[in-house]
Amino acid sequence: MGRTLLRLYAYLMTAVFFLPIAVTVPVAVTTTGYVTFPPVGFTLKWFHAAFADKILMDALGRSVMLALTSSAVSVAVAFLAAFAVERNGFRGKDVIETFFMGPKMVPQIILVLGLLVFYESVGLAETAVGLLMAHVMISLPFAFRALLATIGAIDRRLEWSAEILGASRVQVLTRIILPQMKTGAYAAFIFAFMASFTNVTMALFLAAVGRKTLPVEMFHRMHVGGMSPTLPALAFVLALVGIGAFIVADRTVGIYKYLGGTGH
Repeated sequence: MGRTLLRLYAYLMTAVFFLPIAVTVPVAVTTTGYVTFPPVGFTLKWFHAAFADKILMDALGRSVMLALTSSAVSVAVAFLAAFAVERNGFRGKDVIETFFMGPKMVPQIILVLGLLVFYESVGLAETAVGLLMAHVMISLPFAFRALLATIGAIDRRLEWSAEILGASRVQVLTRIILPQMKTGAYAAFIFAFMASFTNVTMALFLAAVGRKTLPVEMFHRMHVGGMSPTLPALAFVLALVGIGAFIVADRTVGIYKYLGGTGH
């Protein structure tokens, strides 16, 4: 009985998570030039219109490049920080860990206001470098937490055995440590990428004029310019891409096992 209830609960939660995605389908196929539910008629022209919209596609490209770059930087920094915190015992270790997790706990509107003041004083306001630094800040906690758990699960006996057999520190790192961290590194990159790609607050306040990211452009059209069915159409396609990417990652490197705590 308990297992059945747990299964029903899992199905219910899955349905709740997928419901927002499913809702985008009917409003994206309406023949009207505005969002309406239930839809009027049936057409796929809004999917074509979304990808033919140069402003949207430019914003999508900026978002992807920004997320890829900030995720790569976040994973690199998080790897060094997580390794230092996990492998060393020193006074203030908890403070360092809290420092790296801090941006996740502080409201983003507070962070962005502080960054605005700081950027104005150092000349980084409305620059690509300033926006990248902000996205690294918000994605770093996700990468740090994932890598911290991964490093803690590494089998130290393999390292000791390699050192006894004469392996150098570089060889231990490249042949023993990094292979064991593969899944965690992929997970850290995915978490950081999603945190950056979907962020609205940082890009809304820090991006230069005419350099909007996709979430900001969609937000602007929804609340200022009026939302057409092109936005739900694009949102549905991006959701399918995200689900597909997660499935591929799970089949290749076992992301789901990592999230469940059984893989590393």
